[in-house]
Amino acid sequence: MRIVTLAALMSAALAISTAPAVAEWKSYISKDLGFSFMAPGEVKAELGTYRAEVSGPRQTIVFKSTDDNIEYKVTVMNFTQAQADGAIILGEREFTFRQRNNVLTDTFSRVGAGKDTIYGRKVVIDLPMNKGRTTGAFYFTNGKLYTLEATVLPANGNYASVDPGRFIDSIKFALSRNEPGAIELHAPKVD
Repeated sequence: MRIVTLAALMSAALAISTAPAVAEWKSYISKDLGFSFMAPGEVKAELGTYRAEVSGPRQTIVFKSTDDNIEYKVTVMNFTQAQADGAIILGEREFTFRQRNNVLTDTFSRVGAGKDTIYGRKVVIDLPMNKGRTTGAFYFTNGKLYTLEATVLPANGNYASVDPGRFIDSIKFALSRNEPGAIELHAPKVD
């Protein structure tokens, strides 16, 4: 009996030690860009580009991390001179996200409460050619367009995972409500 118990314990320990490592979720904040969010693992910042018909070409600031074959990305674009066109810019970004993809859900989204409430859109799409499923959220506030995207890649395959929703729903624009101990993100300088 003891040998069976010992064998079972050793098998369990071996299974745990060979299981894939899951990154710890951390809180990140960008005081310069006015938002915070949570993501697993290390978040890296880079510059990117975006082009659309109404908003034109834009340089973007992108924060990315990957864990367990799920890609997490926050993209920020500055539209200081076009704040009055925020609804149009937000709608155009959502449209380009949806275009040529199978839309599974499209709902209104809200961050904050009371006078701090920011409204946006939340969309879930299946990517073409079985390249995965992406949950996206879009907000326009203080002259900036914020896009959050979490893509479950086919290598993961768990399209019902709660992690994309956890990431998308973690964004905050009222920095006073930030998680204690948040890691400060330093955005690359935009031209």
